[in-house]
Amino acid sequence: MNTLQSIVESIWDQVDVVLGWRVGYDPLHPVPTFVRDRKDIASLIWNPLCAPNLSVFLAKFFRTASQRDKKIGILAKGCDSRSLTALIQEGLVDRDRLLIVGLTCPGTVDPDALAAARTQSGPITAVAFANGMVEITSADGVECVPLDRVIERRCQRCRHAHPVLYDVVLHDFEPRPVPKDPFAHVEALENQSLEARKAFWLKELERCLRCYACRNACPLCVCQDHCLAESRTPKWVTQKDTVADKFLFHMIHTLHLAGRCTECGECERACPMKIPVGLLKEKTAQIAMDLWHYESGTDPGARPPLLSYDASVTGI
Repeated sequence: MNTLQSIVESIWDQVDVVLGWRVGYDPLHPVPTFVRDRKDIASLIWNPLCAPNLSVFLAKFFRTASQRDKKIGILAKGCDSRSLTALIQEGLVDRDRLLIVGLTCPGTVDPDALAAARTQSGPITAVAFANGMVEITSADGVECVPLDRVIERRCQRCRHAHPVLYDVVLHDFEPRPVPKDPFAHVEALENQSLEARKAFWLKELERCLRCYACRNACPLCVCQDHCLAESRTPKWVTQKDTVADKFLFHMIHTLHLAGRCTECGECERACPMKIPVGLLKEKTAQIAMDLWHYESGTDPGARPPLLSYDASVTGI
C-alpha cells in the first residue's frame, strides 16, 4: 500500500524540493514545509487539517529554484490542482518541471468550527481521522467530532475533490461527494433585494483591515509585488479606512480574478476577520460558466476566455 512517504521516496531522485505540510506547534495546526533533504521526508503529513494551497508559492519558486535540471515536487488537493492548472495555462509555471502528488480530499477542517465543537481544552498530543470522525487526543483525554460538522464552506461546495492534474495520486481519503448546487450561497445572497445586498456587503467590508491576506494567499494573484492597491502612481486606492476604499480594493481584486479564479477559497480562509470574500469570486466563476461554459483550472490545454482578447475584433 502506498503511503505519502513511500510516494515521495519514489520520486525523490527527480526533484529538487518537495512542497508539502508538516506538523506545526501542535498536531491541530499543520504548516507548509519545503523538503530539501531526504531525511525530512518523514516529516511530511497529509490530512484534512492541511488547508493551505501550496501552489501559492510556485510562481516565485520557479524563479529561484537552485537545480533547474530537476523538478519541483508538490502535494496537491483537488482545488490546489486547479490552481496549478491555471498557473500552467497562463505560462507562469512550467508543467514539465512539476511533479504533482495528487491527494483525494474529504474536505478540510474549519478551525473555528472545530474549536466550537470541542468540549476539551488541554494541550493536543495527537489527531487522527477514521470513519468520518476527527479523533483528538489531549491532556484531558480523547474526544471525537464528526468531520462533516467542521468542514470549511469552500469544501462544502467543491466539485473536484479528486485532483484534476497529477503524476501520481495518493488515495488516503475518500473524496467528498459533488454538491448538488455549488453556487447555492451566491444564489441565496442574490435572491435578496438590492438594498439588502448592499447592507450585507457594507457590514462585512467595514470590518476589513486591508491586511491583504486574501490577496497574498491567492495562488493566481501573482502581481502582488506591484499591486495597484499599494501603488502611488497611478493612485487607484487611498489608505483611508473607509468602506468605499475597502470596497474598491475588493472589486479590483475580484475583477483581476474573473475567469481565472479556481475557487480554492484561500482568500476567505486567510481572512483574519472571517469576511466571506470568496462569494465575490464565486460569482465571477458562475458567470464564466454561464457565459463561456468555462471552468477555470480544469484543462491545462484550454485558453482562458479573458486571455483570448483580440484587439482587432470589432463590435465589442
